[in-house]
Amino acid sequence: MTRALVLGGGGPVGIGWESGLAVGLLEGGVDLSVADAIYGTSAGSFVGAQLALGLDIAETATRLLETSAVALASTDRPITEGLQALSDFLTSAVLAGTPADEVRRSVGRLALEADVVGEDDFVDLFAVLKGHPWPGRFACTAVDAATAEFVVWQPGSGADLQRAVASSCAVPMVCPPVTIGGRRYMDGGARSPLNADLARGHDHVVVVSVTVLPQPPEATGPAQPGSSENDFLAGLAGELSTLTSSGSGLAVIEPNAEFLQLSRWGASLMDVGNAGEAFVIGARQGLQESDRVAAVWGH
Repeated sequence: MTRALVLGGGGPVGIGWESGLAVGLLEGGVDLSVADAIYGTSAGSFVGAQLALGLDIAETATRLLETSAVALASTDRPITEGLQALSDFLTSAVLAGTPADEVRRSVGRLALEADVVGEDDFVDLFAVLKGHPWPGRFACTAVDAATAEFVVWQPGSGADLQRAVASSCAVPMVCPPVTIGGRRYMDGGARSPLNADLARGHDHVVVVSVTVLPQPPEATGPAQPGSSENDFLAGLAGELSTLTSSGSGLAVIEPNAEFLQLSRWGASLMDVGNAGEAFVIGARQGLQESDRVAAVWGH
């Protein structure tokens, strides 16, 4: 019987919340770090790497968030400009009915051209992972900014842990794509904020989503990529359906009302100043949800 953990994307505020969840769940007797496989996307890649390495999750999250706050404050271009430009582009693409793969390629071009913090400075934000060997049960996601190819970094894939996690967290038009093996990679959330289908085949799966998900799916397989917001939500539902249809026991953790208010329903996930409060909210929610999650995960 194998257990898998999926940690979704959600910016610095998501890192705070997911880190707090892990601490709160542990207090309630649910240890996520014992997972046989941990899959992380964006924020979830950093939290997942900590869990897989057995690091003090509260301490390392605090160090990253403090460093990020200083780095973001030192840039000439406000982070909100990049986020707004990305949001405007995605909104236009949805309204135009642009196919998902074409959207990803366009986003990649914009990411490569964006005036953002330097790549070395960005990778240095993840220095807490520098020198650590790749945990054998950890994988994180990214997307090739030039080709839109989806990649899963894992042992033997040719990426060191620090750069792999940095690439998974490289939000297009806000952070620079990260160079690995002569290619440049951006946030794995460009494919999906969860990528939960990677956990297919495991007996017990816990999925942590920083954003609210559609209702549990009734379909028997993954949805095909679409071109509208409804298709996007259907894709997420399809990922969860992929797990349940393969026989996995599934527990999904979504934001509670307190976190949604703090993050403005996902609009302020890049606000590093709220990450500390998100950690506290996550720890409280993790303890509250520990019995429900334990029913799938065990103690």
